[in-house]
Amino acid sequence: MNIASIQALTNNISYYAPYCILVLGNVSCICNFITFTVKQLRHNSCGWYFLMSALFDFLYINFGLFTKLSSEQYGSTLQNTNLAWCRIRVFLTWTLPCFATSYLVLASLDRCLSTSTITRLRSFSQVKIARRITPIPVLLYSLTTCHQFFYYDLRPTCSPLPGTYAFFLSMYSIIWTSLIPQGCMLSFGILTYLNIRKSRLRLIHPVAERTNEPKRSRMDTQMIRITLIQVLCSSILLNIRTAYYSYTVLSTSIAKSSERRAMESLLLQISSFVFYLNFSKGFFVNTLSSKLFRRVFKQQLIAFCHRITCGKFHMAFKDERQANPTKVAS
Repeated sequence: MNIASIQALTNNISYYAPYCILVLGNVSCICNFITFTVKQLRHNSCGWYFLMSALFDFLYINFGLFTKLSSEQYGSTLQNTNLAWCRIRVFLTWTLPCFATSYLVLASLDRCLSTSTITRLRSFSQVKIARRITPIPVLLYSLTTCHQFFYYDLRPTCSPLPGTYAFFLSMYSIIWTSLIPQGCMLSFGILTYLNIRKSRLRLIHPVAERTNEPKRSRMDTQMIRITLIQVLCSSILLNIRTAYYSYTVLSTSIAKSSERRAMESLLLQISSFVFYLNFSKGFFVNTLSSKLFRRVFKQQLIAFCHRITCGKFHMAFKDERQANPTKVAS
């Protein structure tokens, strides 16, 4: 591919991809809200974490993409002319995905604890505990990311201060916001899988009679499946962005040709939208991985349609009664 074709492909991706992800992401988040707000799931600790993750998915997709579209396609210069907005947008586009990922980390930790053979550890897998620790990811990432309010400036565009802080920000992004949460998700997911294998072995051997491990409910089994598949998909999608960002940090001092710069610009756009895609996948992954999720979502849709139908019938009957009171009475 020559430079012109690479640039044309980059422009097409940067133009059309945001609208596609906005549609998919909003559909995914709204459908997750519909499903996880059911009493059966929101009173489950893992379901509560997924509900919170869907909330911040929704906020990030809409805030991130609408502000991105406004500056890249609709000519807004607010980000590069207003210092307060520059810092607020940078802060939110860094912290909102961290919040969403943190609740997925907590969901994987919850499933790891729920499958443990230690009664004390299993006792932490409760919705009342989940609700108590809900503010922790928000406080943690807000405090550890507040340095951006002091070290971002208009130079003349909105960007971090050069030198030491720029290097620190790169390491902060790779290690604190990427490798640590992804490593925790994978670790908890692997431990959950190993706990399940041990549980199945205990069911085969007579020693199972001497354990205190309770039998898992069908909902717990389904939530474990959802969590493991979500963790796997998120790890793949997030690592694509992390790998490219790490490459850009390591290759800053390398002399690059025009073709290489054009290809890197294309890869930047692809990795950026793959990152957004990670926060748009929730509903579709849940639907494909869990019969329980499909059943609850179907029931919610039927109940919603029933309420609409009954509401319209009631309004029509009320209008007819007001128009012909004697006919309705007879």
